[in-house]
Amino acid sequence: MPNIFWYCVLGLIGLIVTGLTIYKKRDRHRGVIFLVFFLVSTSITWIGEFVVLGLFNSYAYITGIFASPWAQNLLGHLILNSTFYPGTAILVAVYPLGIGWISLITIFYLLMEYLFLKLGIYEHHWWKSYMTVICIFIYQLVTKSWFEKMNDLKSGFLRFMTFYLVGFVLLHYPVPVLLLLGKEYYHVHWASDLYLASTLFIFTYQLAETVLLVFFVCVLEKWYWKIVPFGIAIIGQRILLNLKILVLCEGWNFFYTMTIYYLSIAVFILIVKNFIASEVNNSFPKK
Repeated sequence: MPNIFWYCVLGLIGLIVTGLTIYKKRDRHRGVIFLVFFLVSTSITWIGEFVVLGLFNSYAYITGIFASPWAQNLLGHLILNSTFYPGTAILVAVYPLGIGWISLITIFYLLMEYLFLKLGIYEHHWWKSYMTVICIFIYQLVTKSWFEKMNDLKSGFLRFMTFYLVGFVLLHYPVPVLLLLGKEYYHVHWASDLYLASTLFIFTYQLAETVLLVFFVCVLEKWYWKIVPFGIAIIGQRILLNLKILVLCEGWNFFYTMTIYYLSIAVFILIVKNFIASEVNNSFPKK
């Protein structure tokens, strides 16, 4: 079997678990809660992997699709951290499952890691299996607790962080996809590998940009402030293009890049709007 097959199997498991969980519990929770929580859970894994994999090269995904090891890491990361990890998180949070079930799911993660290591489609550098156990266990506890508080995010730091994580994953998601498709990259000298250097740069850039996105969309109440993130996006990307940091490949142009960027921002605004509207509707006493 090709290496990528096993990654897709885990990804499919994550999507099936997510779909079944939402279907079974669709009458218990607001629909937008599921979406926001799934994106929050995804974003947490992305930021965590950025640290342990991107910054410290702790392990490697061997998908067998690209020649560059960092392109393989990027693909493996996209598949697992956008499907399998948030899929188990939503299962644990929505039912909700206790320490025993969380421990069993953690053991399942450990068995999958062992299988991938034996198949030669994943390798440790300095990473150890006990670190996987600790991270997965804490991840499930944190996301479970986060979900329990999501029905009452009236204000405060947790509300800001919820919108921040949602905004970041929506803003960033197209970038690695376009990078892997060979449409664009970021020319910086942060690392010798193009995929790693591009990811390190734009990930950091968008972590900062998302603060402004959430501030203008979620903190400031007037509708016209929601236009500002669109301006920030095009000005920022245009500057990067003029500085030859953003490099567009043949067959791709700046209009395509900004169309996707704007769609990400628009989707974020719609999710926030529906989340807030559902809070208002949910606040009325049921007859």
